Amino acid sequence: MKALIRMLLALIAAGLFAFYVQGVAQPTLAKIEQSVSGRDYATYHYAVQEAWDGGDPYDTRALSRRARAEGTRKTVHPYFYPPPFLMGMTWAVDLPLATGYRAWFWINQACIVGLLLVFRFWFRAPWIVLAGVLAIFTPLADSVKMGQANLLVLLLASVGIWRTRGEALALAALAKMSPALFLAWWVARGWLGAVAVAVLAAVGISLLNLGLVPIETQLRFYTEILPGFGSGNYHGLKVPIDLPGNHSVADVLNLWRPGPNAHALDPLVQKLNLGFIGVATVVLALVARTRRDPLGEALLAGAFTVLIVISPVYTYEHHLAMLMLPLVAVGAAAMGGRFGQGWVLALVLAFGMLSMPWGTVKALAAAQEAPLGRLILEGKFIAELVLGLGCVVAARRSLPG
Repeated sequence: MKALIRMLLALIAAGLFAFYVQGVAQPTLAKIEQSVSGRDYATYHYAVQEAWDGGDPYDTRALSRRARAEGTRKTVHPYFYPPPFLMGMTWAVDLPLATGYRAWFWINQACIVGLLLVFRFWFRAPWIVLAGVLAIFTPLADSVKMGQANLLVLLLASVGIWRTRGEALALAALAKMSPALFLAWWVARGWLGAVAVAVLAAVGISLLNLGLVPIETQLRFYTEILPGFGSGNYHGLKVPIDLPGNHSVADVLNLWRPGPNAHALDPLVQKLNLGFIGVATVVLALVARTRRDPLGEALLAGAFTVLIVISPVYTYEHHLAMLMLPLVAVGAAAMGGRFGQGWVLALVLAFGMLSMPWGTVKALAAAQEAPLGRLILEGKFIAELVLGLGCVVAARRSLPG
């Protein structure tokens, strides 16, 4: 009977992998090939070209001029990522936007394959769980379609946590700053050597980047652009904080106490959001002081990842792609009997809500009156909290490593 069940699960997993290739990846590639604007990828593309030519990658007007000159779009979203990320984009310097955007699709697919292998070797994630998340979790395809770097960041961070490699975690943090929160875990464990490696690697990579981005520009990012993130000022990003589809703590607080304008948080909300991040980081670090078995470690990493996802002011569908790690971890934990029936049901519902296309969520919310409609719109945020708490609960039930 067990052999029959294993064979059935293997067949289902194979079917889900095939569905991903034909029903998810191929349609996403088709949309990318039809796109002229390059979506969010355009920001990376024109920023590295501007830096390569000796310009300022943080000059949004210069990026937009390049886009207009190529005839791809009138304006480009601001580049507000760490300067070293541009070194990883130098392959696109001489490419037109459309070619670079298609290449980025394949880089994202390589990252997905890498994540599947990491999760399999790290904590023996069942193939049925890996295939299910890959085929059903819609933010993965959304992140790829938008040309975002979330999956690359998740891969680097996952390798760093799995192998305790400070240099890999440094690379993740130098692409998007939030993975630096993982260092609190290592500090709580007393792994100061790994922390030192991460810090030295970040410094070394930044020095190597001086040939592409001068010291004045790098310092301006850390002293002027980065500090504005906490208030909602993402270097002039013209996306309102309260736009439906923002699944962050800051967005929920902003609904309660709106800021002075659509792109700024109220000062009290800024403090409350920062306080939540600080308290949650300390709590997770204390939970993570005890080393667990590989799956327990992955669950702890999943809890930190949820915090990393919900802590910025903006958390959109493509950002949710990073929840692939906690989803696979809780799926493996559920199959391993680390949850009761109540938790399994709650996590299945959370997975369903997180996987639901945003258009469907909006349609369901619009069909309901307040406050139910508002609750549905915030359903993904609630699901994020359930997922993070589930990771902590299962991690605490895991055996010491």
